[in-house]
Amino acid sequence: MKLKLRLQIKIVDVNDNAPEIEVTSFSSSIPEDSRPGTTVALISVNDLDSGLNGKVICSISDDVPFTLSPSIEDKMYSLVTKSPLDREKQSHYDLTITAKDAGQPPLSSEKTISVVVSDVNDNSPEFSLSPYTFYVAEANEPGTSVFSVKAFDRDEDDNALITYHILRDGSEGNKLSSFLNINSENGDILALKSFDFETVKTFQFQVVATDSGTPSLSKMIKQRVVEFSCCLLEGLGQRSIFSQIIAAD
Repeated sequence: MKLKLRLQIKIVDVNDNAPEIEVTSFSSSIPEDSRPGTTVALISVNDLDSGLNGKVICSISDDVPFTLSPSIEDKMYSLVTKSPLDREKQSHYDLTITAKDAGQPPLSSEKTISVVVSDVNDNSPEFSLSPYTFYVAEANEPGTSVFSVKAFDRDEDDNALITYHILRDGSEGNKLSSFLNINSENGDILALKSFDFETVKTFQFQVVATDSGTPSLSKMIKQRVVEFSCCLLEGLGQRSIFSQIIAAD
């Protein structure tokens, strides 16, 4: 007499597989003016285990302006911005994504992606000094530099490339600006004619610094003669007249 038995063997899963992280879509560079909620990358996670051993939660550090948003699709996440970015404060982030399963003991894995914050033209040029003070001698030689202004821009590349010009609006108080010219690249101010103290005692002019971004941003300084000094320069044997020019933003 023979007996046949059918046995069913159930293999119980153990948590022997760590989650796997895959970046399915990624923008390595994001403009600094991106709104919160802008998608940077799409992340998928997978765990070969079953049950709680295969249930995975993804996370990212709280001290970065990015967060992980779960997708309606299972085991999918979107890496998005959660707060405004500022390239001038931080231009690069190394973001570590952690995937951890619910097994006992839990297993986890990490993946680091690098995000570059690209520049937008959000900073105007700024002048390095305010007020400016310089002296112009009477009977100065035409065509020589009498002063130089310098501006800087916290943006980069073309957004930080600065050119200069003197504002000429045709007003009565601005006519004497025609006696001056400025090197558009380096800010050197040149006198186009000799100044005569007996004829000209005070005048105003404006210098404009403009960056090369799109749209371009600019800054003006206003210069005004506020004080005259009559000085005997040692070793020259003659009296020279100087004007002190103060600039205020």
